Amino acid sequence: MRRGSRRAAAALTAAGLAVAAAAFAGSSVSQARPAEATAAGGASGGGKPLTLTIGFSGALSGPYAAYDQPLLNGMTMAAKQIEAKGGYKGVHVKIVSKDNKDDQTLTATTTQELLDQGIKVFVLSTADVVTAEGLLVAQAGGVSSVGANTAGQIVKDVGPSTFMIVAPDNEGAAAGAEYACKKGYRKAYLLGSPEIPYTKLLPVYFADAFAHDCGGKITGRNTYKIGQTDFGTQVTKIQNASPKPDLIYTSIFVPDSGVFLKQLRSAGVTIPVVTVDGNDSSLFVDSGGSAVDGVVYTTHAFPTPGSLDAKFIADYTKIMGKKPESNTIEAMGRDNVYVLAEAAARARSTDPKQVLKQVLALKNYQLVTGKMTLDPRTRLPKKEVTLVRMKGTKFTFLDAFTPKYVPAP
Repeated sequence: MRRGSRRAAAALTAAGLAVAAAAFAGSSVSQARPAEATAAGGASGGGKPLTLTIGFSGALSGPYAAYDQPLLNGMTMAAKQIEAKGGYKGVHVKIVSKDNKDDQTLTATTTQELLDQGIKVFVLSTADVVTAEGLLVAQAGGVSSVGANTAGQIVKDVGPSTFMIVAPDNEGAAAGAEYACKKGYRKAYLLGSPEIPYTKLLPVYFADAFAHDCGGKITGRNTYKIGQTDFGTQVTKIQNASPKPDLIYTSIFVPDSGVFLKQLRSAGVTIPVVTVDGNDSSLFVDSGGSAVDGVVYTTHAFPTPGSLDAKFIADYTKIMGKKPESNTIEAMGRDNVYVLAEAAARARSTDPKQVLKQVLALKNYQLVTGKMTLDPRTRLPKKEVTLVRMKGTKFTFLDAFTPKYVPAP
């Protein structure tokens, strides 16, 4: 999925503090107390039902809506499913969302508005503002999941108040490298972008694992700019690469990936492409058309018959009245809600610190995206990685495994 930028953090944090200061200046102490009481509401046990309110300031419009809207839809589905059953182990769940449009100032405003409502448990956006958004939550004493983000760097940058429940990028890249080695590929060409940790570090992790697993060599490298529409320069360099690579590994994601593949295949380049979970979306086909044929990408689950993902899709379709847009993004939204609800149930509290403590204690907790055990030190999980192969414009299951070697995050 799309993973945010460190560049926006300082600006957004400053903006958020300004918003917070303005809000405080315009309110009395007595006005602040109801929000504090809401945050602590249901914090004691006694067997009484708890209401866990989860905040989400996401990019629900603009380019990153391709990730954040399905993520929110999955969260909404989970909350509806839990409430239809009368709660989850005594915990009721409410989702409160706002559209930040991946705008720094608007993200600061919407996040502060959610905090002012007493919400202290968040799922973060997949947009560029994610790190700064997480810092705002942390500064207010809240905790957060990084949602559908997979860049371990985000967890490091936000600090001890946040965690990740999906397979991190170093695992995904390692699975891609292990697959490449099994296929007999030994020369890879890397294409990434230095703009965000996701597009910058995935090729680095791949190169590490590729060399470790089978002595694979990186014979060429190039970069692109996120959002560019002309990949002529990149395609020409790949065409003229010497020695000729037998694999292209790229961290490019939708819709850029579709544009790149169209231009790559139109130029007559038939080199196999292995890519990343940011392409696990119907937009991959919409943007790339027939050029996506043969591409292999790593992701987090696939709806094989009888699988938990297949059941989730059936449940989602029934509850939401439509099929999910992706194989996994909505499932990630669902999984985030259930992790937080499980933690609140174990803690018998909605206090953010107690919720986080219980999240970090989860072991082999079954999710749609696989069993999860968090490392309390890194706050990252180790999970199975799924590989999908495109046959024409059809998404098909290829394999699922836990990589034997995983580079350090």
